[in-house]
This record gives sequence, C-alpha cells and structure tokens, in this order.
Amino acid sequence: MDSMISELRVWPIWKELKHFAVSAACEDSSSKARADEFCLGLTKELSRNCKVVSQTWFFSQLCLPELRVIAASEAALAHLIIISVRHLETLPDGVKGWIDLWLGRRNSHSLVLLALVDPVFQGFSSSLENYLQQVAKRGGVEFLVGAEDALDCA
Repeated sequence: MDSMISELRVWPIWKELKHFAVSAACEDSSSKARADEFCLGLTKELSRNCKVVSQTWFFSQLCLPELRVIAASEAALAHLIIISVRHLETLPDGVKGWIDLWLGRRNSHSLVLLALVDPVFQGFSSSLENYLQQVAKRGGVEFLVGAEDALDCA
C-alpha cells in the first residue's frame, strides 16, 4: 500500500465503508499473488469494521463467455478493479470483453481501476497503459498503475 492510495478522490468514501468489494483479473498465479498482497495492504488501511471481499479471475477464465458474464456482474459492483499482469502489450480479447461488460453494467458508485505490473519489468507497456487509461476515461473512474512499491496516479 502506498500513500498515493490515500490521495485518491475516493479514499474518504472508502474509509467509511463497512463492505469493500474488489474484483481482480490476473494473468497467472504470480500476478494473482501480487493482487492478493495489494488487497492485504489495503485491508490494513481501511476501517477495522470494513469487510473486504475479493473475487479473482484468471485471464484464461475470462476467455470463456459464461464465466466472463459472471465475472463482469461481480466487477460491476466492485469498488476496486485490479488488472494484474507480468508484462503484456495488450490484453486478451476475453479480458477486453469482460471490461466492456462491467463498464456497461456498473452503477454510479466510486470506482478505481488499478493496473499491477510485475516489478521485474522496467516500465509499463504504453499500449496497455493507454488502453486502460481510455477504459478509465470511458467509465469515469480513477486509474492507477502499480509496480514494485510505487503507485502512480493517472
């Protein structure tokens, strides 16, 4: 958890919640571990009375239409959506389809889209970052990129 999280527009709202939902899409088990670690740090920062519920989907699962619909329904209700990758130039079509589905279903609650990148790689794919920035803009949500211990607001 980085101090940048506390600078988010939604942080004062998040600090008051009794229930916090996270939906994560992960490339593989190592990217899932990175998302889980972030959620653990976030849990420590939120109110003790706040229950954090996290759902994780692997990219391979999101390529299956039936699972993609279920995952999108969960993501539409989330406060935080995490996309955790090692280093990709672009997301698989199934993940992009999942994004389109939850964007179309979400209500007006505050949401943050967080991209977590494997710290072994220097930097973040500009094409992937641009795509996720456009997603955030389309959805009217805050967007962060996280690598190692640093999180950058975009």
